[in-house]
Amino acid sequence: MHARVAFYRLISGSFEQVVHAVESHEGLLEIFSAQPGFQSYEIIETPSGLVSVSHWISSKQANAASRVAASWVAAHLDDLVKLQQSDVGEVVLSSVAAAS
Repeated sequence: MHARVAFYRLISGSFEQVVHAVESHEGLLEIFSAQPGFQSYEIIETPSGLVSVSHWISSKQANAASRVAASWVAAHLDDLVKLQQSDVGEVVLSSVAAAS
């Protein structure tokens, strides 16, 4: 499994506006979900900005997602966020809590 991790700084608006756009029809979540190899997507609100994490089967798919995300963000969120850094890497450890 590979992950795409992108760090954004909020430059205007709110985190809720970003999440709404990502979840909307033809939003980034819908686009990612339709891409080959897609496994999961999270947006994390932090004091310094927003972290976008997506998981993919291969590095090729994760890199393709980076290009898709850059294009979508430029078209839909350019006035709200600024990309600080984006990387793709292999997930070397992942754990989920056992169901109780």
